[in-house]
Amino acid sequence: MSYVSLYRKYRSRNFAELVGQTVIVQTLQNAIKHDRIAHAYLFSGPRGTGKTSAARIFAKALNCKKGPTPEPCDECENCAKIKGGHSADVIEIDAASNRGIDEIRELRERVRYAPLEGRYKVYIIDEVHMLTPEAFNALLKTLEEPPAHTLFILATTELQKVPLTIASRCQRLDFARLKLNDIKGQLQKIAKSEKFQIEDKALELIARSAEGAMRDAISLLDQLVSFSSGQITYDDVVTLLGTADEALLFGFADAVAANDPNQVLALVRKGMEEGRSMQQVTRELVFHFRNLMHLKAGTGEALELTTDQLQRLGEQAKKFSLERIKEVLRALSRAELDMKWHPYGRLVLEVALLELLEARQADAVAKRVSESDVRPVIATRTSPPPNETPIAAATAGHIPSDGSLAGIKDHWSAILENMRKKSIYGFVSLHEGEPIELAQSGKLVIGFRKGYSFHKERLEEAKNKEALEESIREVVGHRIPVECIISDRPNSPTLSVNSVAEFFNGKVV
Repeated sequence: MSYVSLYRKYRSRNFAELVGQTVIVQTLQNAIKHDRIAHAYLFSGPRGTGKTSAARIFAKALNCKKGPTPEPCDECENCAKIKGGHSADVIEIDAASNRGIDEIRELRERVRYAPLEGRYKVYIIDEVHMLTPEAFNALLKTLEEPPAHTLFILATTELQKVPLTIASRCQRLDFARLKLNDIKGQLQKIAKSEKFQIEDKALELIARSAEGAMRDAISLLDQLVSFSSGQITYDDVVTLLGTADEALLFGFADAVAANDPNQVLALVRKGMEEGRSMQQVTRELVFHFRNLMHLKAGTGEALELTTDQLQRLGEQAKKFSLERIKEVLRALSRAELDMKWHPYGRLVLEVALLELLEARQADAVAKRVSESDVRPVIATRTSPPPNETPIAAATAGHIPSDGSLAGIKDHWSAILENMRKKSIYGFVSLHEGEPIELAQSGKLVIGFRKGYSFHKERLEEAKNKEALEESIREVVGHRIPVECIISDRPNSPTLSVNSVAEFFNGKVV
């Protein structure tokens, strides 16, 4: 294969190219300068931060023809062989696939032999935490007192899984997640070298999505080059990641600030129609509200954002209190966690956002009651005044119905309101269906469009079905059994998104 992936092509070849790890570089270079080279090192840190690259560079610095030197030449025979991965003196071992005691015993036998080409025989054991307890025990003595010509470099992304008996025999170096600007700078260099164009906003989104891992950022850039044919835009990155663009994020925040469930549900639908990943959208919303939290708390300087972005976020932050932002962050964080175990991310996000708005509406009602010092009075009327909504009447008292299909449809909003109080998941599923028939058997048939079978199945769960039948009983005066079906009828749900909004927009008292 003639093509080489960008993350392999632009792997750091010397200490100067190792991005964002100044402390690590200085420690290793000083060890060489002052002849204080340890017999074993433990490199720990997140993926894609340069652990294996640093190990190879260190091995080159020790075995370079001009060395040991803090700056390997990268041109001599030894450097070329180490860079190409076929040096007899630098042995890389993947602990994930060589994790048993037999492999470590074989390593112990080979350690005794002197290096063939360089000064040191360097063993790089990647993902060392994958070794079995027996393999770790077999490695202990060799790791503590290796021959003078042998050096061990252990690398791991999960330091807590490395036994203390091993860690205490090594000089430990912790690799940090890379800063946003460091990743952006490296991506710009690669783009310039490869001669393709990329928008600055696209670079920022790539760097942010990599979450401190340079390899992830470069791999995504490589994929985008193929996707966009050399001209990478912000929209390309949004499309490929399935994330939310700025318009969607600001739209969600404005809808939450306005306590507008109509807009919230419309934006969720818009994200789905555009092929967004609901988990990715939720994650981006968490980051968006985190930015608002910092600006509201007066710590906006901690954010790695442009002046224009900070100004726009600052304007939006004025619409929230700090406590409200924290409420939103807690709700979205729980939703993101729930999505890992739930097959329908859209439903989880919808419920989380509606519960947020519902909680705010309840707080507002409680505040109004407290301020006016008015005690709630249970209404005795049997029908609402002409200017009162069915929902408000449902909360005030019983609504009589003749039990016919027309009567049920007339009071469907009240049934939904009762359902919302009993089961929020059942409510979200029920508002996707509509009553279509009152069968001769006495069952109320609720139809769902094709593609909405999940909502049908959710409503058929014993708990939700019981809650629905009880909600109907409270409105019509007697229990009616329910049957859910997938209907071929046109989409004409009795309860639209606008109707859902009525539950939260202040009409319920």
